[in-house]
Amino acid sequence: MVNVTFLGTGGAFSAGRRTNLALLVERSGFRMLVESGPVVLNQLNRAGLNALDIDRLFATHAHGDHILGFPMLALNRLGTETPLHVYAGESTIASLRILSALSFSSLSSNPEELAWHMLSEEGPDLVTLASGVQLRTVVPDHPPGTPTLSARWDFENGPTITFITDTRPGQGSVELARKSDLLIHEASFSSTLQPDADAGAHYHSTAAEAGEIARQAECKRLALVHLGPEIGEHPEVLIEEAQAGTQLDVIVPQDGERLAVGES
Repeated sequence: MVNVTFLGTGGAFSAGRRTNLALLVERSGFRMLVESGPVVLNQLNRAGLNALDIDRLFATHAHGDHILGFPMLALNRLGTETPLHVYAGESTIASLRILSALSFSSLSSNPEELAWHMLSEEGPDLVTLASGVQLRTVVPDHPPGTPTLSARWDFENGPTITFITDTRPGQGSVELARKSDLLIHEASFSSTLQPDADAGAHYHSTAAEAGEIARQAECKRLALVHLGPEIGEHPEVLIEEAQAGTQLDVIVPQDGERLAVGES
């Protein structure tokens, strides 16, 4: 069994109840933080954790709502025996380094505190995170100048979890998510609540598009995240939109919600 904690479920313009998107992916002996937005330390605190409890981080891309909390996360780990292992694309790692140097010179003077694991921004990549845990990444359609990674965690004798955000729908997302026990997919827009909005022009997706990806990939469950402020208060509408009259299992998690994946 793997636990997924939705530390934050909102997008870049979220405020108040839904904070910027962040996740925890955990099983016995393994924990990985996904994204490190501006309030990541507060999000961890709400989950009963702090920076010292995190030794692995995956970052999808270099937009502020996904990485601006990184310097504070790294600073609060200074002096630990275990480095923070950071998995991200080359351009994202470059941004994280710059943020750290600008924020706290002590981070630059203690390079042993951070272990950088560069993932391909040109095509698929595969790394082993721990015994029985593999991380697979692909490069989806992304904003100009901001390479973005989608991720899939495969747990030996356990579930598969896929995470896709800040992208338009595409066949690459379907293939990455194939047969996932849980697909966590952004829904920055709603075709029901915002019929005139062009999600694709902003390199984002609607709840309807996330639902279509989940059905094509034959995923067991879909969780909608990265919700825009205009739609985040209407989970029932987003669920119905994503289901599109099918029996697809769709949830709209709240900040702090924890989900057990792979339970019999």
